[in-house]
Amino acid sequence: MSSPAHGIYSSTLSLSLQGHEFQPQYGVQLIFNETARSRLLCSATCSQNPSCRIFDYDSSSRRCRLFEADLTNGAIIATASQTSIVGSAILSASLYASMYNQSCSACQENRYQTCSSTTNTCQCPGNSYWNGSMCPLQLFENAPCSQIDACRSDLNLGCIINSYGGFTQCLRASTTMSTTSTTTTTPTTSILPVQCSSYTTISDATRRIAYTGTRTCDLSSFGTTGTWVRFMSPAGATMPTSAPSTYTCGTDAPGWFNGAYPSTAGSTTTGTVCYNWSGNTCNWSNSIQITDCSTFYVFKLINTPECYLRYCTV
Repeated sequence: MSSPAHGIYSSTLSLSLQGHEFQPQYGVQLIFNETARSRLLCSATCSQNPSCRIFDYDSSSRRCRLFEADLTNGAIIATASQTSIVGSAILSASLYASMYNQSCSACQENRYQTCSSTTNTCQCPGNSYWNGSMCPLQLFENAPCSQIDACRSDLNLGCIINSYGGFTQCLRASTTMSTTSTTTTTPTTSILPVQCSSYTTISDATRRIAYTGTRTCDLSSFGTTGTWVRFMSPAGATMPTSAPSTYTCGTDAPGWFNGAYPSTAGSTTTGTVCYNWSGNTCNWSNSIQITDCSTFYVFKLINTPECYLRYCTV
């Protein structure tokens, strides 16, 4: 079924059989618990809320509940009330790909992506992340993760990076993974350098390699001695390790990290950022530092050598 109101906000929903309700895995997933005069109005309320992926409605009590959840972190279960039913949004990549990182006019009054006031581009709603094709919900503690912004940052979770540089699972910030002699993996507190807790946050989505709009540069952004920064959604979380195309990342000559990231929590690597221009992927370059803060990286960036050179993100 589709919501009858606010056509742009409408969504396709899959309905369960009568006599069922939704059981979330975590209490924080319940985002609305009120009464509604009909199932249609309850589903319309879900359709107009970008955070809602599932609702349940009991026509006897008129209870309408909305959940920021899906069937990967909750379940449809039988209930004593035969007038209760569950509706879940049917999502596909086609609902996202044409809008992501486009001008806000592409996602105006749309439930699947929201307009970022800082970049004026369409981005994933809160508590979701861009996986390259759509905006799945961010993951909870101990869930396996495959990219750095896949975990619920509002709950202080991050995607842990193991000693081989691979992503593992969502854990509380300031923890690392260590393996005991019996091969049981347990979280242990690590002592991280000061830059892991004292940095400037950059969430500007125009730094992403897919952005091709307004031109700017980092000629005077970070000083000559350097500033520690952390890239966060919607800007991405890291710098690319291969050369982006020219005229991307909101500049002419995009900057990329020509090296290997540190792979041990608390360690710092000094490497080279190259700027792609005029057929030369390293037409200009400068040094930066990168620190592995267990669940994220911080970068000590300096001013670029010229204007219309800029640090890119992914």
